[in-house]
Amino acid sequence: MMSLLWGFGFAQRSSESAEWLFADPQEVVKTTTRTERTVYESFTTVRVLTRSEIELSGAQTVQELLERMVADFQGQEASLHRFLSVRGAYSSSEFNERLLFLLDGLPLNDALLGNFPAMMISTHDVERVEVAFGPGSAMYGPNAFAGVVNIITTQENERPSLFNGYTARGGYNASLRWSSRTPNGTQWGMQASFWRDPGSDRIRNNDTLVRSVMLNTQIGAPNRRHWKLYYAYIDGDRGSVGMRYGVFPTPHDRFVYRTHYWQAEQSSQSETRSQVVRLYGLTGEQDMLRSTPLDNFGLGSRTPREFEQSMAGLEAYWRWNLPQASILAGGDFRWTQARSAVHLGGTHSGTNLAVFLQGEWNLGRWRPILGARYDQHSIYGSQFSPRGGFTYQLSAHDILRASVGQAFRAPSYIELYLQNFPIWMPVQVGSSWVPFQIDIWGNSKLRPERVLSAEVGWKHASPRGWSLDLCYFYQDIEDGVTLFQIFSNQPNIRQYNNLFDYTIRGWSAEFSAKLGKGWNLSAGYVQQRYDARIREEYKPPVESAVLRLAYWQERGLSGQIAFNYPAVGVGRTDAYAWNSMLNLIYHQDERTRWSLRVDNLFNTPTELSWRVPGGSRSVWFTFQRDW
Repeated sequence: MMSLLWGFGFAQRSSESAEWLFADPQEVVKTTTRTERTVYESFTTVRVLTRSEIELSGAQTVQELLERMVADFQGQEASLHRFLSVRGAYSSSEFNERLLFLLDGLPLNDALLGNFPAMMISTHDVERVEVAFGPGSAMYGPNAFAGVVNIITTQENERPSLFNGYTARGGYNASLRWSSRTPNGTQWGMQASFWRDPGSDRIRNNDTLVRSVMLNTQIGAPNRRHWKLYYAYIDGDRGSVGMRYGVFPTPHDRFVYRTHYWQAEQSSQSETRSQVVRLYGLTGEQDMLRSTPLDNFGLGSRTPREFEQSMAGLEAYWRWNLPQASILAGGDFRWTQARSAVHLGGTHSGTNLAVFLQGEWNLGRWRPILGARYDQHSIYGSQFSPRGGFTYQLSAHDILRASVGQAFRAPSYIELYLQNFPIWMPVQVGSSWVPFQIDIWGNSKLRPERVLSAEVGWKHASPRGWSLDLCYFYQDIEDGVTLFQIFSNQPNIRQYNNLFDYTIRGWSAEFSAKLGKGWNLSAGYVQQRYDARIREEYKPPVESAVLRLAYWQERGLSGQIAFNYPAVGVGRTDAYAWNSMLNLIYHQDERTRWSLRVDNLFNTPTELSWRVPGGSRSVWFTFQRDW
C-alpha cells in the first residue's frame, strides 16, 4: 500500500501578493446549497477548478479534468463511454455514474440513460467547475446521489478567443468563443467546439468526435430583475472500446449522442428577498451501437439501435434573508419521455412533482443548515430526501463540519423498459474467440437506488499560505441496480434488478501550499473500504491520489507536472502504478498562449479497465489567441 502524501517537512511562506492556484479556501460557490458560501465555510467537501487550473492541467475535456486533477474521482471505461466513480460509488451497470451534472445550473442528466458523458464538453468552453460531494437530492432531486458537478461556462473575459489543439493519430481541438456587452447591460455569448480525441493507441475504435454549440444571453442588471436565456447543442460520436474479456458490443460499433438543451431563467433580488423562476428542457436522440462493417466478428448486418427522448421542466424558488438566518423554498415539475419502437416497445413518459425547503442559521461560531425535498414520480413513487449539517469555527484558521443526508438515483428508461437488446460476450473455442449473444431486458418494477451518507471534516487555512482539508465519509447504498441472469436454463438473458446493498467507508485529504511567488503544490488522497461482496471488475481502486506541482505567471513560461495513482486502474487490474502528465504553457503576451502537453510522461503500463490496455506516451500541442 502506498504511503500518505502529507509528510512534507516544510511550510514555506510565500509572497503576500501570490494567488492561490489550488484549493483557495475563499472561493465562493453556490452549487452545494444554491446560496453563496466560501469553500472554507461549506458543510460538505467542495472542490473548485478555476480557469487557471484548467489551463495548467492541459485537459481537453471535463472528463479528463476531473479524473486527473481530483483524487475523489476515478475514471472507468465502459464499452460505450468513459464515466466517473465518486468515492467508491461505482457504476454497477453500463451507464449510471451516480452523479448529477449541471451546465450553468441546467440539469444535463437525461431520462434515457440517467447520466451525462462529461467527455462531451471541451475545457475551452469552461470557465470553472464546482464539485459538491455527498447527497444532493435535498436541493436537486433525482441523480444527485453521490455528488453534484456544476460546469460553469460564463466567461469573465469578454474578449473573443480561438483555441486550436493537435495530437498524433488525428486528434485535434478547434474552439471559438465570443461575448459582448451593450451599454444598457445586455450581455451575450457564443461558444463552438469541434474536436476529436484519438483515444488509446493500444486498442482500436475508441476515439471520440464531438461538435458543440452554446449560446447565452443576459438581459438586465444582476442586481435587479433580469433574464438569462441559454441554449446548448452537443453532438458526440464515440467508438466502442471492445472490452476484450467482458461483455461488449462489437469492436466496430459507434455510440452517437445528439442532444439540444435549453433554459430560460428570470431572477430578481433585493436586500431581503430573491427569487428564481426558470423553464428548462432537452430533446435529443441516441444511437447505441450504430452498425458499421463487421469484417471479422461474424455477426452480419444489424439495424441501428435508435432512441429518442424529451424533457421539460418548470422550477421556482425564493430566498428570504433574515437577521440571523436565510430560508429557501421552492418547487419543481418535470415531464420526461423516451421513445423506441424496437427496443422500448414504443413511447413511455413520466412526471415528477417536487417541493423543497432549506434553512441556514448564523449562530455565532455555529452555522447549522437543514433542508429536505419531497419528490412524487408517476412511475416509481415518492422519495423523501432530508439533509442536515453544520460548521463550527474553532479558531480564526480552523473550521469543523459535519453533514448527514439521503439521496436517490432514479431508474432510467433504459433500465425500466429495454427489451430485446443484444450485446456479445467473447467465448474462447479452441484457439479462437467467438461471439456469444446476450439479450438485455429492462424491469418496470425497479426501485430507485438510495443512499444514506454522512461526513465529518476539518479544514485549516494557514496565514502562511497553506491549507489542509481532512474528512471521513460513510455511504450506505441500498437497492443498487445491476444486470442479473434471471433464468438458470437461459444464460443468454439478463435483466436489470435491485440487487446490491453495500457500505463504503473511507477518508479523503487535500493539501495545498504556496511555495513561493508563482509556485503552488497540491496533493489529494482518498481511501475507501467496502462492506459487501462486490465483483472485482466493478470496484474502483481502494485508494487513489493526485499530486500536482505548478508554476504560474501572466507572462512567459508556466507549467504543471501531475501524478495520478493508480494509472487508470479499475477492478482486477495489474496497472496499479503512478501515471504522469506534464503541461507547459508559454504566455507570449496577455492574449496569446502556446501549450505542450505530454501524457504518460514515463510511459507507465496502464489499463482503461480490466485487461483493456490504456494509452502510451502521447503529446498534445495547443494554441490560443484572444482578441
